[in-house]
Amino acid sequence: MTMPEPIIGKSFYVSLNQLDPADQARVNKFVPRFMENPESPGTSLERVTDAKDLKIWSARISRSLRAILHKDGGRVFLLYVGQHDDAYDWAARRRVEAHPVTGAVQIVETVESVEETLAALPTEESSDALFPPDRYDNNYLLSLGLPVDWLPTIRRLTGEDDLLLVTERLPEEVGERLLALFVGEVVTPPKPTPIGAPITQNPDTLRRFFVVQDDADLADVLNQPLEAWLRFLHPSQRAMVDSSFAGPAKVTGSAGTGKTVVALHRARALARQGKHVLLTSYVKQLCRNLERQLAVLCRPEVAARIQVGTVHQQAFQIARTADSKIRATDDAEIRRLLTKNRERAGVEAEESFLRSEWANVIDRQGITSWDAYRDADRRGRGRPLTVRDRERLWQVFGGVWADLEAEHRTTWGGLCRLATEQLEQGRVPSPFDSVLVDEVQDLQPSAIQLLAALGGKGRDGLLLVGDAGQRIYPGGFSLRSLGIDVRGRSRVLRINYRTTAQIQRVADRLLGAAADDLDEGSETRRGTTSLLRGPDPTLRGFASDAEELAFVAATIRRLVTAGLALREIAVFARTRKLGEKLRDGLREDGLAAQFLTEGDEDAAAGTEPGVHVSTMHGAKGLEFKTAFVAACDERRLPNAYVLEQLDDPAERELALEQERSLLYVSMTRARDEVFVTWSGRPSPFLQELLAAGEAVA
Repeated sequence: MTMPEPIIGKSFYVSLNQLDPADQARVNKFVPRFMENPESPGTSLERVTDAKDLKIWSARISRSLRAILHKDGGRVFLLYVGQHDDAYDWAARRRVEAHPVTGAVQIVETVESVEETLAALPTEESSDALFPPDRYDNNYLLSLGLPVDWLPTIRRLTGEDDLLLVTERLPEEVGERLLALFVGEVVTPPKPTPIGAPITQNPDTLRRFFVVQDDADLADVLNQPLEAWLRFLHPSQRAMVDSSFAGPAKVTGSAGTGKTVVALHRARALARQGKHVLLTSYVKQLCRNLERQLAVLCRPEVAARIQVGTVHQQAFQIARTADSKIRATDDAEIRRLLTKNRERAGVEAEESFLRSEWANVIDRQGITSWDAYRDADRRGRGRPLTVRDRERLWQVFGGVWADLEAEHRTTWGGLCRLATEQLEQGRVPSPFDSVLVDEVQDLQPSAIQLLAALGGKGRDGLLLVGDAGQRIYPGGFSLRSLGIDVRGRSRVLRINYRTTAQIQRVADRLLGAAADDLDEGSETRRGTTSLLRGPDPTLRGFASDAEELAFVAATIRRLVTAGLALREIAVFARTRKLGEKLRDGLREDGLAAQFLTEGDEDAAAGTEPGVHVSTMHGAKGLEFKTAFVAACDERRLPNAYVLEQLDDPAERELALEQERSLLYVSMTRARDEVFVTWSGRPSPFLQELLAAGEAVA
């Protein structure tokens, strides 16, 4: 007897995440049994008699827990899991069908089941309709994948809020295409596939269903059944995962558009080809997050061919082959050596200027000789220098290099350059066939050049993933100026999976419409869409820190009463001192709260009890259902101390943009709801939002 082909829907994993841990464990045991034999007598299959779709069935997991599935000939779709009444109610309002035009297999919510939503719409088509038939005829809307019985509803839409109400009830790709039409884009219908064609032939179908095709796929599901949502890719993501590139490639996009998911899937795909892959980023915590996600996505033998680690770890290992005693020095030691050599040489330049010149010219360009400094490019620096000025300054900088060399020390940039030299001169072979870089915008030029050397010049050697709007560390570069040509191999992701449309709209306004494309150009943030819907962000000021803390604590209690777990809530502040003060205040109010440090892996994974409190820098790579971004007043954001250290106008401007990006990163860690609070006068960044009429509670 041929067993039905088991297919897992994304909706199954979404519903699974709503269950308590005990029920999740029961589902965890059920899934393997179901995967091995969907028609086993132990599943107690029965038809859902109230369902509009006669092919929808239920399976018994426990006394009260039910799985909803769809049986269609030789295929079984696992769709939903929940308590008995909830599961049957969900099943009664859904049908599974192949769209008559596109051929995509869709889970369609019946129009009759959303009357409460539709009650707010006009009863008839309006002259203000978003999609009038004289502009978008029925055949065109159907060619986009719109279910036939939803045509009258779409004709009644008159505004963006109405559109968002409806699109979240439609198949994902249909909602995206309607939103794109709404913002004025030209939307080309997808290439249809024949009805009855294999599931894997239609990219829209693969966005919501995962087909267990062989023993390897089955093993993956059995190992990590609860996290298989990682398998579902948007066609634009899948194109970057599956393509083969003749040279370096680049993926950019706003926060929440799935750039990291692309990097993870591509690492897995390349490793499956037998390649040795490096998946890297700037921050240790991000690399730990990547390791955890790879463990979910990959079988052990595949994960064994993927090495995850920071760029500096790679630099150190390779540089040690040239000098076994070499080690990196930190910024505090550089400051000490600059002061020492300034005093020894009798140079009158301000220490803040020396630190800036060292970081942005000397170390950034790898200048280690007077001749190189005399001819160095200082364009963009606020203070011009004569040759005589440079000669006197070199007494300081040359002295620092001499002190470092005497003790087998260098900067992290120096380590990267030494490692790159070892690779390019053939003294050390690269252990990798492919290099994938997450959060590339935070890297220095020397680090990017090292990664390019590690990736080599073969096919699929280098993929760079990032967003200049999230640049929160000093950097700034042009790939072209570094000799990395990504022309024709660059993609921008425009579907937001993490945050609601309301959060995305406010956060994007914070940064503006255009973003640096990391290659001497710009790319627009317009056109990025989210199908998630939620409350508007709350921007609220208070007379004092105490009142602000009281509001945060009271709101957290309200959210918990409404069903949110403390571990699903985060509080971010600009500095560690502010974060610890907030944590202590929450604890004094009786709320469990943990400060998230870089090494706190359980907290980063969302498994520690209590509210997670972190710095804004520590927010990178994390996701929570609700986030509070606190202490955003004009004294603390931008950070006054940081700006006071900078005399150069150009540097101050870059620092201000990094401070703005910190707020953007922190706000976009929230999936459903974000609260931005301050005492006294708000940050100038928030003043811009308030002037634009963004929500204030």
